Amino acid sequence: MSKYILIGVPNCGKSTLGKRAAKALKLPFYDTDDMAVDILNLKNPIEIFRAATDGSFLTAQNKAMIELSKLDGPAIIATGAEVALIPECAELMRKMGKIIHIQRNPRALIAGLKNSGKSGPVMKEVSDGTEINMREEAIRLYTQENSKYEKLADMTLENNGAENDGANMLTALIKSGV
Repeated sequence: MSKYILIGVPNCGKSTLGKRAAKALKLPFYDTDDMAVDILNLKNPIEIFRAATDGSFLTAQNKAMIELSKLDGPAIIATGAEVALIPECAELMRKMGKIIHIQRNPRALIAGLKNSGKSGPVMKEVSDGTEINMREEAIRLYTQENSKYEKLADMTLENNGAENDGANMLTALIKSGV
């Protein structure tokens, strides 16, 4: 069994489904978002937001992917949405194992945001006034980046239903060896 790298837009289920599949399959799970937070020693959502807007978060995720590429044995890896679109990371992922695009249509993305309590908020950086409307960002990313994930992936998993269904489908997909 090789490494399975999960890619897709924010809130498509990479981390949630990846953790559940890893637990079911007794595999290690890594999340480049979490690793970037650790690398940068970020303490709260405002620090994460700042790191995302100044580019340091993406740089830290790139570093995390390089670290993960050196690991032996199988694992499930959830990537940050944009790290998969860095050409060097994409090439690294291809060498590491199977790339699975977790696809979630815009309607399901927005419903997921509502259920998580993130649907309406506008994230705002106080110091410079930068704002990101999470609903608009989900739709923008889906529109602009979905086809890029499709081209990179070895396989696409449609995650438009219940979390249990998505986790079970991902587990079965990985068990089959893709």
